[in-house]
Amino acid sequence: MKLKNMLLLLLGVVMLSLSRLPLHLGWLAFVGWIPLLAIFESGCTSARRLLQMSFIFSLIYLGVVFYWVGSVTIGGLIGLIILYAGFYFIVFYMIQRVFLVVPRWRYVAFVCGILSFEFLQNFGENRFPWFNTAYSLADYTVLIQIADLGGVLGISLLILLVNLGLYRLLRRKGWSILAVVLIFVSWVGYGVFRMNSIKMGRIDAGIQVMQPSIPQEDKWDEDQYQMILKRYHELTFAAAEDGAKLVIWPEAAMPVYLTHDYSRLNDLYEIIESANVDVFTGFPDYAPAPPSHFADKYYYNAATLFKPKRPPDKIYHKNILVPIGERMIWLAYFPFLSKLQFGQANWEFGTELCYYQSGDYIFSPSICYETAFAGINHRMAIRKEAGRLIKSDYLVNITNDAWFGTSYGPWLHAMMMKFRAVENRIQIYRSANTGISIIIDPLGRVIARADLFEIKNISADLYRTPTIPIIRRIHPYPWLFVILTLLLFGASLFKRTPDRKVRL
Repeated sequence: MKLKNMLLLLLGVVMLSLSRLPLHLGWLAFVGWIPLLAIFESGCTSARRLLQMSFIFSLIYLGVVFYWVGSVTIGGLIGLIILYAGFYFIVFYMIQRVFLVVPRWRYVAFVCGILSFEFLQNFGENRFPWFNTAYSLADYTVLIQIADLGGVLGISLLILLVNLGLYRLLRRKGWSILAVVLIFVSWVGYGVFRMNSIKMGRIDAGIQVMQPSIPQEDKWDEDQYQMILKRYHELTFAAAEDGAKLVIWPEAAMPVYLTHDYSRLNDLYEIIESANVDVFTGFPDYAPAPPSHFADKYYYNAATLFKPKRPPDKIYHKNILVPIGERMIWLAYFPFLSKLQFGQANWEFGTELCYYQSGDYIFSPSICYETAFAGINHRMAIRKEAGRLIKSDYLVNITNDAWFGTSYGPWLHAMMMKFRAVENRIQIYRSANTGISIIIDPLGRVIARADLFEIKNISADLYRTPTIPIIRRIHPYPWLFVILTLLLFGASLFKRTPDRKVRL
Protein backbone atom coordinates (compact mmCIF):
# COMPACT_ATOMS: atom_id res chain seq x y z
CA MET A 1 0.00 0.00 0.00
CA LYS A 2 1.08 3.59 -0.58
CA LEU A 3 2.30 5.35 2.55
CA LYS A 4 -0.60 7.84 2.54
CA ASN A 5 -3.20 5.09 2.33
CA MET A 6 -1.38 3.07 4.98
CA LEU A 7 -1.45 6.00 7.38
CA LEU A 8 -5.13 6.62 6.65
CA LEU A 9 -5.91 2.96 7.25
CA LEU A 10 -4.05 2.91 10.55
CA LEU A 11 -5.77 6.10 11.68
CA GLY A 12 -9.22 4.76 10.81
CA VAL A 13 -8.89 1.30 12.33
CA VAL A 14 -7.31 2.64 15.54
CA MET A 15 -10.16 5.13 16.01
CA LEU A 16 -12.81 2.49 15.33
CA SER A 17 -11.09 0.06 17.71
CA LEU A 18 -10.76 2.55 20.56
CA SER A 19 -14.38 3.61 20.15
CA ARG A 20 -15.49 0.10 21.20
CA LEU A 21 -13.61 -0.01 24.51
CA PRO A 22 -14.76 1.26 27.93
CA LEU A 23 -12.57 4.34 27.55
CA HIS A 24 -15.43 6.79 26.94
CA LEU A 25 -14.19 7.33 23.38
CA GLY A 26 -17.34 6.17 21.62
CA TRP A 27 -17.53 9.50 19.80
CA LEU A 28 -14.59 8.31 17.65
CA ALA A 29 -17.07 6.16 15.75
CA PHE A 30 -18.43 9.37 14.18
CA VAL A 31 -15.10 10.00 12.44
CA GLY A 32 -13.49 6.55 12.34
CA TRP A 33 -14.78 5.64 8.88
CA ILE A 34 -13.62 8.89 7.26
CA PRO A 35 -10.06 7.65 6.51
CA LEU A 36 -11.51 4.54 4.83
CA LEU A 37 -13.71 6.75 2.66
CA ALA A 38 -10.63 8.71 1.62
CA ILE A 39 -8.83 5.50 0.62
CA PHE A 40 -11.73 4.32 -1.52
CA GLU A 41 -12.10 7.80 -3.02
CA SER A 42 -8.46 7.79 -4.12
CA GLY A 43 -9.40 4.99 -6.52
CA CYS A 44 -5.95 3.50 -6.65
CA THR A 45 -6.30 0.33 -4.63
CA SER A 46 -5.61 -2.93 -6.46
CA ALA A 47 -6.97 -6.31 -5.36
CA ARG A 48 -3.59 -7.15 -3.86
CA ARG A 49 -3.50 -3.93 -1.91
CA LEU A 50 -7.10 -4.43 -0.81
CA LEU A 51 -6.10 -7.80 0.60
CA GLN A 52 -3.25 -6.17 2.52
CA MET A 53 -5.63 -3.49 3.72
CA SER A 54 -8.18 -6.08 4.86
CA PHE A 55 -5.61 -8.11 6.76
CA ILE A 56 -4.18 -5.06 8.54
CA PHE A 57 -7.70 -3.85 9.40
CA SER A 58 -8.68 -7.26 10.79
CA LEU A 59 -5.38 -7.71 12.67
CA ILE A 60 -5.59 -4.37 14.46
CA TYR A 61 -9.35 -4.31 15.06
CA LEU A 62 -9.56 -7.84 16.43
CA GLY A 63 -6.24 -7.48 18.21
CA VAL A 64 -7.48 -4.43 20.11
CA VAL A 65 -11.18 -5.18 20.57
CA PHE A 66 -11.16 -8.99 20.77
CA TYR A 67 -7.70 -9.76 22.16
CA TRP A 68 -9.37 -11.48 25.12
CA VAL A 69 -10.41 -14.39 22.88
CA GLY A 70 -6.72 -15.31 22.91
CA SER A 71 -6.88 -15.88 26.67
CA VAL A 72 -9.01 -18.94 25.92
CA THR A 73 -7.57 -20.00 22.57
CA ILE A 74 -4.78 -18.17 20.77
CA GLY A 75 -5.46 -20.37 17.76
CA GLY A 76 -9.07 -19.21 17.81
CA LEU A 77 -8.01 -15.56 17.81
CA ILE A 78 -5.62 -16.14 14.90
CA GLY A 79 -8.40 -17.98 13.06
CA LEU A 80 -10.79 -15.08 13.63
CA ILE A 81 -8.26 -12.59 12.30
CA ILE A 82 -7.74 -14.62 9.13
CA LEU A 83 -11.48 -15.29 8.68
CA TYR A 84 -12.46 -11.65 9.05
CA ALA A 85 -9.60 -10.50 6.86
CA GLY A 86 -11.37 -12.53 4.17
CA PHE A 87 -14.75 -11.02 5.00
CA TYR A 88 -13.35 -7.49 4.97
CA PHE A 89 -11.66 -8.16 1.66
CA ILE A 90 -14.98 -9.14 0.07
CA VAL A 91 -16.70 -6.03 1.45
CA PHE A 92 -13.85 -3.66 0.59
CA TYR A 93 -13.51 -5.16 -2.89
CA MET A 94 -17.20 -4.64 -3.64
CA ILE A 95 -17.14 -1.08 -2.31
CA GLN A 96 -13.98 -0.16 -4.21
CA ARG A 97 -15.38 -1.62 -7.43
CA VAL A 98 -18.45 0.61 -7.21
CA PHE A 99 -16.30 3.65 -6.34
CA LEU A 100 -14.27 3.09 -9.51
CA VAL A 101 -16.93 2.00 -11.97
CA VAL A 102 -20.27 3.42 -10.76
CA PRO A 103 -19.06 6.52 -8.88
CA ARG A 104 -22.49 8.16 -8.78
CA TRP A 105 -23.58 5.44 -6.35
CA ARG A 106 -20.31 5.11 -4.44
CA TYR A 107 -21.51 6.48 -1.11
CA VAL A 108 -24.63 4.32 -1.19
CA ALA A 109 -22.40 1.31 -1.82
CA PHE A 110 -20.13 2.28 1.07
CA VAL A 111 -22.96 2.60 3.59
CA CYS A 112 -24.86 -0.46 2.36
CA GLY A 113 -21.69 -2.56 2.15
CA ILE A 114 -20.69 -1.91 5.76
CA LEU A 115 -24.24 -2.46 7.01
CA SER A 116 -24.54 -5.69 5.03
CA PHE A 117 -21.34 -6.95 6.62
CA GLU A 118 -22.68 -6.18 10.09
CA PHE A 119 -26.08 -7.74 9.40
CA LEU A 120 -24.83 -10.94 7.79
CA GLN A 121 -22.76 -11.73 10.88
CA ASN A 122 -26.04 -12.98 12.39
CA PHE A 123 -26.19 -16.02 10.11
CA GLY A 124 -24.38 -19.33 9.66
CA GLU A 125 -22.66 -21.54 12.21
CA ASN A 126 -19.67 -19.17 12.32
CA ARG A 127 -21.89 -16.19 13.15
CA PHE A 128 -20.29 -13.59 15.39
CA PRO A 129 -22.28 -10.29 15.40
CA TRP A 130 -19.94 -8.29 17.62
CA PHE A 131 -18.75 -5.93 14.89
CA ASN A 132 -21.67 -3.49 14.80
CA THR A 133 -20.46 0.10 14.84
CA ALA A 134 -23.53 0.91 16.95
CA TYR A 135 -22.03 -0.75 20.03
CA SER A 136 -19.52 2.11 20.21
CA LEU A 137 -22.34 4.24 21.63
CA ALA A 138 -22.99 2.09 24.71
CA ASP A 139 -22.18 5.08 26.95
CA TYR A 140 -24.70 7.35 25.21
CA THR A 141 -28.10 6.31 26.53
CA VAL A 142 -29.95 9.12 24.73
CA LEU A 143 -28.53 8.10 21.36
CA ILE A 144 -29.41 4.41 21.69
CA GLN A 145 -33.13 5.14 22.21
CA ILE A 146 -33.61 5.08 18.45
CA ALA A 147 -32.89 1.34 18.51
CA ASP A 148 -36.61 0.83 19.04
CA LEU A 149 -37.07 2.11 15.48
CA GLY A 150 -34.24 0.48 13.58
CA GLY A 151 -32.29 -1.72 15.99
CA VAL A 152 -28.51 -1.64 16.20
CA LEU A 153 -28.27 -1.54 12.42
CA GLY A 154 -30.30 1.66 12.38
CA ILE A 155 -27.81 3.22 14.80
CA SER A 156 -24.91 2.04 12.63
CA LEU A 157 -26.64 3.65 9.64
CA LEU A 158 -26.79 7.01 11.40
CA ILE A 159 -23.13 6.75 12.47
CA LEU A 160 -22.09 6.04 8.87
CA LEU A 161 -24.18 8.95 7.57
CA VAL A 162 -22.45 11.28 10.05
CA ASN A 163 -19.06 9.99 8.87
CA LEU A 164 -20.12 10.58 5.28
CA GLY A 165 -21.37 14.09 6.02
CA LEU A 166 -18.18 15.07 7.83
CA TYR A 167 -16.07 13.58 5.05
CA ARG A 168 -17.95 15.64 2.48
CA LEU A 169 -17.47 18.70 4.68
CA LEU A 170 -13.71 18.08 4.65
CA ARG A 171 -13.95 18.07 0.87
CA ARG A 172 -15.44 21.57 1.07
CA LYS A 173 -19.03 20.53 0.47
CA GLY A 174 -20.46 23.14 2.83
CA TRP A 175 -24.03 21.90 2.68
CA SER A 176 -22.95 18.70 4.44
CA ILE A 177 -22.80 20.45 7.79
CA LEU A 178 -26.55 21.04 7.55
CA ALA A 179 -27.13 17.33 7.01
CA VAL A 180 -24.94 16.41 9.99
CA VAL A 181 -26.66 18.95 12.25
CA LEU A 182 -30.08 17.74 11.12
CA ILE A 183 -29.14 14.12 11.86
CA PHE A 184 -27.92 14.94 15.35
CA VAL A 185 -30.82 17.24 16.23
CA SER A 186 -33.34 14.62 15.12
CA TRP A 187 -31.41 11.80 16.76
CA VAL A 188 -30.97 13.49 20.14
CA GLY A 189 -34.48 14.89 19.98
CA TYR A 190 -35.97 11.46 19.47
CA GLY A 191 -33.91 10.05 22.33
CA VAL A 192 -35.00 12.77 24.76
CA PHE A 193 -38.61 12.37 23.64
CA ARG A 194 -38.64 8.59 24.16
CA MET A 195 -36.92 8.78 27.55
CA ASN A 196 -39.61 11.18 28.75
CA SER A 197 -42.66 9.77 26.98
CA ILE A 198 -42.50 6.03 27.69
CA LYS A 199 -44.74 5.25 30.63
CA MET A 200 -43.42 2.53 32.90
CA GLY A 201 -44.98 0.80 35.87
CA ARG A 202 -42.70 0.07 38.81
CA ILE A 203 -43.14 -3.13 40.82
CA ASP A 204 -41.24 -4.74 43.67
CA ALA A 205 -41.18 -8.21 42.09
CA GLY A 206 -38.61 -9.64 44.48
CA ILE A 207 -36.07 -10.60 41.79
CA GLN A 208 -32.40 -10.84 42.72
CA VAL A 209 -29.37 -11.61 40.57
CA MET A 210 -26.53 -13.62 42.05
CA GLN A 211 -22.87 -13.09 41.19
CA PRO A 212 -20.98 -15.87 43.04
CA SER A 213 -17.57 -15.28 41.38
CA ILE A 214 -16.50 -18.92 41.31
CA PRO A 215 -12.96 -19.09 39.82
CA GLN A 216 -12.90 -20.83 36.45
CA GLU A 217 -10.26 -23.30 37.64
CA ASP A 218 -12.54 -24.33 40.54
CA LYS A 219 -15.82 -24.48 38.69
CA TRP A 220 -15.44 -28.00 37.27
CA ASP A 221 -13.23 -29.35 40.07
CA GLU A 222 -15.14 -32.06 41.95
CA ASP A 223 -13.16 -31.26 45.10
CA GLN A 224 -14.52 -27.71 45.05
CA TYR A 225 -18.18 -28.71 44.77
CA GLN A 226 -18.98 -28.26 48.46
CA MET A 227 -17.33 -24.83 48.49
CA ILE A 228 -19.39 -23.81 45.46
CA LEU A 229 -22.60 -25.13 47.02
CA LYS A 230 -21.86 -23.29 50.27
CA ARG A 231 -21.49 -19.98 48.42
CA TYR A 232 -24.76 -20.50 46.56
CA HIS A 233 -26.42 -21.37 49.86
CA GLU A 234 -25.16 -18.22 51.60
CA LEU A 235 -26.05 -15.86 48.75
CA THR A 236 -29.48 -17.42 48.22
CA PHE A 237 -30.34 -17.12 51.92
CA ALA A 238 -29.10 -13.52 51.95
CA ALA A 239 -31.40 -12.80 48.99
CA ALA A 240 -34.34 -14.49 50.74
CA GLU A 241 -33.78 -12.42 53.88
CA ASP A 242 -33.85 -9.35 51.64
CA GLY A 243 -37.29 -10.31 50.33
CA ALA A 244 -36.34 -12.21 47.17
CA LYS A 245 -38.91 -14.46 45.56
CA LEU A 246 -36.72 -15.43 42.59
CA VAL A 247 -32.92 -15.72 42.60
CA ILE A 248 -31.13 -15.95 39.25
CA TRP A 249 -27.94 -18.01 39.27
CA PRO A 250 -25.41 -17.82 36.39
CA GLU A 251 -24.70 -20.06 33.40
CA ALA A 252 -23.64 -23.61 34.37
CA ALA A 253 -23.88 -22.59 38.02
CA MET A 254 -24.48 -26.23 38.87
CA PRO A 255 -21.47 -27.91 37.19
CA VAL A 256 -23.21 -31.30 37.02
CA TYR A 257 -25.82 -32.98 34.83
CA LEU A 258 -28.34 -31.75 37.33
CA THR A 259 -31.56 -33.39 36.21
CA HIS A 260 -29.77 -36.75 35.87
CA ASP A 261 -27.91 -36.56 39.19
CA TYR A 262 -30.48 -36.93 41.95
CA SER A 263 -27.98 -36.40 44.75
CA ARG A 264 -26.94 -32.98 43.38
CA LEU A 265 -30.54 -32.17 42.46
CA ASN A 266 -31.45 -32.81 46.08
CA ASP A 267 -28.69 -30.38 47.15
CA LEU A 268 -30.36 -27.69 45.06
CA TYR A 269 -33.82 -28.41 46.43
CA GLU A 270 -32.53 -28.25 49.99
CA ILE A 271 -31.42 -24.69 49.31
CA ILE A 272 -34.56 -23.45 47.56
CA GLU A 273 -36.96 -25.14 49.98
CA SER A 274 -35.12 -23.90 53.04
CA ALA A 275 -34.95 -20.37 51.62
CA ASN A 276 -38.43 -20.67 50.11
CA VAL A 277 -37.45 -19.00 46.83
CA ASP A 278 -37.54 -19.92 43.16
CA VAL A 279 -34.15 -20.39 41.52
CA PHE A 280 -33.37 -20.08 37.82
CA THR A 281 -30.01 -21.66 37.08
CA GLY A 282 -27.82 -22.99 34.31
CA PHE A 283 -26.36 -26.50 34.09
CA PRO A 284 -25.24 -29.02 31.46
CA ASP A 285 -27.80 -31.50 30.18
CA TYR A 286 -27.97 -34.50 27.86
CA ALA A 287 -30.39 -36.77 26.03
CA PRO A 288 -29.91 -40.13 24.27
CA ALA A 289 -28.56 -39.95 20.71
CA PRO A 290 -29.05 -42.45 17.86
CA PRO A 291 -26.15 -44.74 16.82
CA SER A 292 -25.58 -42.59 13.72
CA HIS A 293 -24.60 -39.61 15.87
CA PHE A 294 -20.88 -38.94 16.42
CA ALA A 295 -21.40 -39.17 20.22
CA ASP A 296 -23.53 -41.48 22.36
CA LYS A 297 -25.56 -38.55 23.71
CA TYR A 298 -26.82 -35.12 22.70
CA TYR A 299 -25.18 -32.67 25.11
CA TYR A 300 -26.67 -29.25 25.82
CA ASN A 301 -25.90 -25.99 27.58
CA ALA A 302 -29.12 -25.75 29.56
CA ALA A 303 -31.13 -23.86 32.17
CA THR A 304 -34.50 -24.04 33.86
CA LEU A 305 -36.61 -22.76 36.73
CA PHE A 306 -36.80 -24.65 40.02
CA LYS A 307 -39.53 -24.05 42.59
CA PRO A 308 -39.91 -25.45 46.11
CA LYS A 309 -41.69 -28.81 46.23
CA ARG A 310 -42.20 -28.91 42.46
CA PRO A 311 -40.38 -30.80 39.70
CA PRO A 312 -38.07 -28.81 37.40
CA ASP A 313 -39.80 -26.74 34.74
CA LYS A 314 -39.25 -27.33 31.02
CA ILE A 315 -35.53 -27.21 30.24
CA TYR A 316 -34.22 -24.50 27.93
CA HIS A 317 -31.41 -25.66 25.65
CA LYS A 318 -29.19 -22.90 24.32
CA ASN A 319 -30.18 -22.17 20.71
CA ILE A 320 -27.09 -20.31 19.47
CA LEU A 321 -23.68 -21.74 20.30
CA VAL A 322 -20.28 -20.05 20.22
CA PRO A 323 -18.53 -21.21 17.01
CA ILE A 324 -15.72 -23.64 17.85
CA GLY A 325 -15.82 -22.54 21.50
CA GLU A 326 -19.00 -24.51 22.24
CA ARG A 327 -19.32 -26.54 19.07
CA MET A 328 -17.12 -27.27 16.07
CA ILE A 329 -18.71 -25.67 13.01
CA TRP A 330 -20.37 -27.71 10.24
CA LEU A 331 -20.57 -30.94 12.24
CA ALA A 332 -23.91 -31.79 10.63
CA TYR A 333 -22.16 -31.97 7.26
CA PHE A 334 -18.72 -33.21 8.33
CA PRO A 335 -19.09 -35.37 11.47
CA PHE A 336 -15.39 -36.27 11.40
CA LEU A 337 -14.63 -32.70 12.53
CA SER A 338 -15.79 -33.77 15.99
CA LYS A 339 -12.41 -35.48 16.34
CA LEU A 340 -10.67 -32.09 16.18
CA GLN A 341 -10.30 -30.76 19.68
CA PHE A 342 -9.68 -27.11 20.50
CA GLY A 343 -11.24 -27.35 23.94
CA GLN A 344 -14.82 -27.10 22.64
CA ALA A 345 -17.70 -28.99 24.26
CA ASN A 346 -19.57 -29.90 21.05
CA TRP A 347 -22.95 -29.04 22.53
CA GLU A 348 -26.06 -29.52 20.42
CA PHE A 349 -28.26 -26.65 19.26
CA GLY A 350 -31.49 -26.14 21.13
CA THR A 351 -34.52 -25.63 18.89
CA GLU A 352 -37.12 -23.95 21.10
CA LEU A 353 -37.51 -20.88 23.26
CA CYS A 354 -38.94 -21.23 26.75
CA TYR A 355 -41.15 -19.01 28.87
CA TYR A 356 -41.29 -19.32 32.65
CA GLN A 357 -43.53 -17.92 35.35
CA SER A 358 -42.21 -17.01 38.76
CA GLY A 359 -44.79 -15.38 40.96
CA ASP A 360 -47.06 -13.29 38.78
CA TYR A 361 -44.48 -12.52 36.12
CA ILE A 362 -43.38 -14.25 32.93
CA PHE A 363 -39.81 -14.20 31.59
CA SER A 364 -37.78 -15.83 28.84
CA PRO A 365 -34.08 -16.71 29.17
CA SER A 366 -30.99 -16.53 27.02
CA ILE A 367 -27.59 -18.02 27.74
CA CYS A 368 -24.31 -16.15 27.32
CA TYR A 369 -23.51 -15.46 23.64
CA GLU A 370 -27.20 -15.33 22.67
CA THR A 371 -27.39 -11.80 23.98
CA ALA A 372 -25.54 -10.64 20.83
CA PHE A 373 -28.43 -11.68 18.58
CA ALA A 374 -31.27 -9.20 18.29
CA GLY A 375 -33.57 -11.64 16.47
CA ILE A 376 -33.76 -14.31 19.16
CA ASN A 377 -34.16 -11.66 21.86
CA HIS A 378 -37.04 -10.15 19.90
CA ARG A 379 -38.81 -13.50 19.93
CA MET A 380 -38.10 -14.00 23.64
CA ALA A 381 -39.42 -10.58 24.56
CA ILE A 382 -42.43 -10.36 22.26
CA ARG A 383 -44.06 -13.50 20.92
CA LYS A 384 -47.05 -13.89 18.66
CA GLU A 385 -50.01 -15.95 19.81
CA ALA A 386 -53.34 -16.18 17.99
CA GLY A 387 -52.31 -13.26 15.80
CA ARG A 388 -51.51 -11.01 18.77
CA LEU A 389 -48.16 -9.77 20.04
CA ILE A 390 -47.68 -10.78 23.68
CA LYS A 391 -44.90 -9.25 25.71
CA SER A 392 -42.92 -10.99 28.44
CA ASP A 393 -42.57 -9.11 31.72
CA TYR A 394 -38.78 -9.26 31.59
CA LEU A 395 -35.83 -11.15 30.11
CA VAL A 396 -33.10 -13.10 31.88
CA ASN A 397 -29.57 -13.63 30.62
CA ILE A 398 -27.13 -15.96 32.37
CA THR A 399 -23.47 -16.19 31.47
CA ASN A 400 -20.00 -17.17 32.61
CA ASP A 401 -17.33 -14.74 31.39
CA ALA A 402 -14.72 -15.98 33.86
CA TRP A 403 -12.71 -17.23 30.87
CA PHE A 404 -11.82 -13.63 30.01
CA GLY A 405 -10.46 -12.48 33.35
CA THR A 406 -10.16 -8.72 33.76
CA SER A 407 -10.12 -8.02 30.02
CA TYR A 408 -12.58 -5.83 28.14
CA GLY A 409 -14.52 -8.94 27.07
CA PRO A 410 -17.01 -9.01 29.98
CA TRP A 411 -17.75 -5.29 29.54
CA LEU A 412 -18.31 -5.63 25.79
CA HIS A 413 -20.60 -8.57 26.41
CA ALA A 414 -22.60 -6.87 29.17
CA MET A 415 -23.18 -3.61 27.32
CA MET A 416 -25.03 -5.41 24.52
CA MET A 417 -27.84 -5.78 27.05
CA LYS A 418 -28.53 -2.06 26.86
CA PHE A 419 -29.36 -2.36 23.17
CA ARG A 420 -31.50 -5.50 23.64
CA ALA A 421 -33.48 -3.71 26.36
CA VAL A 422 -34.19 -0.66 24.20
CA GLU A 423 -34.97 -2.69 21.07
CA ASN A 424 -37.69 -4.51 22.98
CA ARG A 425 -38.52 -1.93 25.66
CA ILE A 426 -38.10 -4.58 28.32
CA GLN A 427 -36.14 -4.99 31.54
CA ILE A 428 -33.26 -7.48 31.55
CA TYR A 429 -31.68 -9.26 34.51
CA ARG A 430 -28.19 -10.58 33.78
CA SER A 431 -26.32 -12.97 36.05
CA ALA A 432 -22.63 -13.40 35.19
CA ASN A 433 -20.57 -15.78 37.30
CA THR A 434 -17.61 -13.41 37.80
CA GLY A 435 -19.26 -10.29 36.36
CA ILE A 436 -20.38 -8.04 34.97
CA SER A 437 -23.85 -8.73 36.39
CA ILE A 438 -26.34 -5.98 35.63
CA ILE A 439 -30.01 -5.05 35.61
CA ILE A 440 -31.08 -2.87 32.68
CA ASP A 441 -34.44 -1.08 32.52
CA PRO A 442 -36.52 -0.62 29.32
CA LEU A 443 -34.76 2.68 28.62
CA GLY A 444 -31.37 0.97 28.52
CA ARG A 445 -30.25 2.40 31.86
CA VAL A 446 -28.12 0.33 34.23
CA ILE A 447 -30.10 0.36 37.48
CA ALA A 448 -28.02 -2.22 39.38
CA ARG A 449 -24.55 -3.63 38.80
CA ALA A 450 -21.93 -5.94 40.29
CA ASP A 451 -18.39 -5.28 39.09
CA LEU A 452 -15.87 -7.92 38.09
CA PHE A 453 -15.18 -10.54 40.77
CA GLU A 454 -17.49 -9.04 43.36
CA ILE A 455 -19.37 -11.63 45.40
CA LYS A 456 -22.85 -10.25 45.89
CA ASN A 457 -26.51 -10.20 44.94
CA ILE A 458 -28.02 -7.26 43.11
CA SER A 459 -31.67 -6.31 42.86
CA ALA A 460 -33.91 -3.64 41.42
CA ASP A 461 -37.61 -3.03 41.03
CA LEU A 462 -39.18 -4.34 37.85
CA TYR A 463 -40.07 -1.65 35.30
CA ARG A 464 -42.65 -2.64 32.70
CA THR A 465 -44.16 -0.86 29.73
CA PRO A 466 -46.78 -2.13 27.26
CA THR A 467 -44.92 -0.38 24.44
CA ILE A 468 -44.29 -2.62 21.41
CA PRO A 469 -41.35 -1.04 19.53
CA ILE A 470 -41.79 -0.29 15.84
CA ILE A 471 -38.80 -2.52 15.03
CA ARG A 472 -40.98 -5.46 16.15
CA ARG A 473 -43.81 -4.52 13.78
CA ILE A 474 -41.83 -4.36 10.54
CA HIS A 475 -40.23 -6.98 8.36
CA PRO A 476 -36.43 -7.47 8.45
CA TYR A 477 -35.51 -4.30 6.55
CA PRO A 478 -31.71 -4.94 6.74
CA TRP A 479 -32.02 -7.22 3.73
CA LEU A 480 -32.56 -4.05 1.69
CA PHE A 481 -28.93 -3.08 2.35
CA VAL A 482 -27.75 -6.50 1.24
CA ILE A 483 -29.85 -6.34 -1.94
CA LEU A 484 -28.64 -2.82 -2.76
CA THR A 485 -25.03 -3.83 -2.23
CA LEU A 486 -25.37 -6.81 -4.55
CA LEU A 487 -27.21 -4.77 -7.19
CA LEU A 488 -24.58 -2.04 -7.23
CA PHE A 489 -21.73 -4.52 -7.30
CA GLY A 490 -23.49 -6.45 -10.06
CA ALA A 491 -23.91 -3.25 -12.06
CA SER A 492 -20.20 -2.54 -11.68
CA LEU A 493 -19.35 -5.90 -13.23
CA PHE A 494 -21.03 -4.93 -16.49
CA LYS A 495 -18.96 -1.79 -16.89
CA ARG A 496 -15.25 -1.47 -17.56
CA THR A 497 -12.93 -0.06 -14.96
CA PRO A 498 -11.72 3.36 -16.21
CA ASP A 499 -8.26 3.08 -17.73
CA ARG A 500 -6.93 5.83 -15.54
CA LYS A 501 -7.61 3.74 -12.46
CA VAL A 502 -5.85 0.66 -11.23
CA ARG A 503 -7.90 -2.31 -12.35
CA LEU A 504 -9.44 -4.60 -9.75
